Amino acid sequence: MYFSAVIKKEDVNSLLQIRYNTEMGAFMKKIKRTIACVMTVVMFLVNSSAVFAAQDEAAGNNVRIISMKEAEQAATIHIKNVMSTNEESLWNTGVKIGVRRAIFDNKNRLECYYFGIKDKDNNDCGYVITGANTSMYPIIEFAEEGESFLDVSIEHVVEKVNDMEQTDLSSKNCKLYYMGDMNYAVECKVNSNDSKIYDITTSDIVEMEEVCQKEEEIQEQDYSDMWEIYLDMSTRNSNPPDSEGGDFITNPNNYESGYQDSKYYMVDGGFIYYNVMTDFSSGGVCAPTAATNLCKYWYLRDPSKYSDLFLNCSWDDVFWEMFELMETDKKEGTLHVNVPNAYETYFNRVRLNCKSYLIYGTNYGKEIVNELDNNRPCHLIVLNHYKYGNHSVVALGYSQFTYSIGNHSIYIRIADGWTNYPSRYVWGNCQGNWNYVVVLPY
Repeated sequence: MYFSAVIKKEDVNSLLQIRYNTEMGAFMKKIKRTIACVMTVVMFLVNSSAVFAAQDEAAGNNVRIISMKEAEQAATIHIKNVMSTNEESLWNTGVKIGVRRAIFDNKNRLECYYFGIKDKDNNDCGYVITGANTSMYPIIEFAEEGESFLDVSIEHVVEKVNDMEQTDLSSKNCKLYYMGDMNYAVECKVNSNDSKIYDITTSDIVEMEEVCQKEEEIQEQDYSDMWEIYLDMSTRNSNPPDSEGGDFITNPNNYESGYQDSKYYMVDGGFIYYNVMTDFSSGGVCAPTAATNLCKYWYLRDPSKYSDLFLNCSWDDVFWEMFELMETDKKEGTLHVNVPNAYETYFNRVRLNCKSYLIYGTNYGKEIVNELDNNRPCHLIVLNHYKYGNHSVVALGYSQFTYSIGNHSIYIRIADGWTNYPSRYVWGNCQGNWNYVVVLPY
């Protein structure tokens, strides 16, 4: 849900600020659409010749209506792409589509779809607006955080109309219009015979007599090839990442297709700088490295409570303490049964409390998902993995795909002790077994 383009959060913020700047309104529209287009083109660079050729041809009678389900698939692909290419995006903490609305043109024809994004706590976390037919860009505009300008504007319009007309309208009485070139209007039905229309393109909410379509939008373009690429990405054939010589998994969506639902999650504060094994020693030291990184996570998540985990203000000291407690051998590694006791003993030594348990098997990753849903990482041990062999990592998040037959395909996001940031995944159905250690600070 990824390619090489990166749009930074601060860039999106600046665009949102421009949207509500009346003097810069027209400039904002041009820039914001450019951002959406550039990202789309870079995403599908391998198909760029077909895309640009399609843009040069008029659509004629070949315009196809995009269903809301298809538009949601395109929005989902876009969200996943941002999540994988922008490590700072708030969407990486786990989001879902919580609001779906149709947007019309001045002739009451379906023109766009609006998808409001919610985070795991059901807070507003941006939006995506897609086209509703193949003469429109698949992704018109988006934002990665906060309440959308459309929702804010509708609230203002409803409040204004209620004050003027002494009515008790709600947003359900409002209809959205797209006037082209990222200009929007909202119509509120006051009664069966009367309604109010307002331009909500900028923060100056101006009453209008009617919805006016922009002249430059009259000549239709053909973006059907671009739509096909988006929709093809959501239904591509599966290619399970479980083979010798395979690459590290950084984009789970590359391997899944035909799923009914998908979920993306990261524990609070999970994206931090982690240590790698060679920071401390060489050989079979993955278990004490993972333990050090898990202590580092809790320390940074709540320094006021877990400051003592940072032993002598040195992660090197934490590592060697765990190395000793786990009875790690640089040639043979660490016995699994030594891991939970090491956590409990270490926490006790630094005057903190912890319960820890070794669990055999993960039910194809489902048990790890259950643990992470409690908003806490765990110590994951993979065995005979095609890339890691026998290796300890910290499980921090997951991508889960649900199919119509009730099956799940689960990818666990990890701090692997080989890289400093948790950008890699392991697949729950991969060859070999998994065990894990629950760590419960209290």
